[in-house]
Amino acid sequence: MKSCDEVKKRIGELAALPAVELPAGIHEHLVGCAACTRALAAARLGRGLLAAADGVEPPAGFADRVLGALPDRAPSRAEAELWRLGWGLVPAFAATAVLLLILYQANPTSGPIGLVPAEGLSAGERLVLEASPPEPDAVLAAVMEGGGT
Repeated sequence: MKSCDEVKKRIGELAALPAVELPAGIHEHLVGCAACTRALAAARLGRGLLAAADGVEPPAGFADRVLGALPDRAPSRAEAELWRLGWGLVPAFAATAVLLLILYQANPTSGPIGLVPAEGLSAGERLVLEASPPEPDAVLAAVMEGGGT
């Protein structure tokens, strides 16, 4: 009985053989090993697809259309350097964004709207900063707290 490693090493050679011509040790191994059987089936499928693709030719004028779609000139060295510089900055921008996110999440003073701490605000300030519209009684209480003016 052969091992999985030996079957994997010889998979290309084995895929070319019909099932009846497989060596006895390999055949015994394939009967008991589903993984190697699947690998051999996939290799045989791949060989069949490659064989079927041998007769396929590109459409007439395909090469001319591809070459016509290419730019007439190669990008200048300055353009290439600009693109290289731009893509070189992407990791720095990503690292900066991650750092800002970490700093924002680590800030312990975020309040109800995420910007101002709720402690120490007057009733009027809380009314202005709340997301929902204030109740009339809350507005009256804020006015009275502020001295009625």
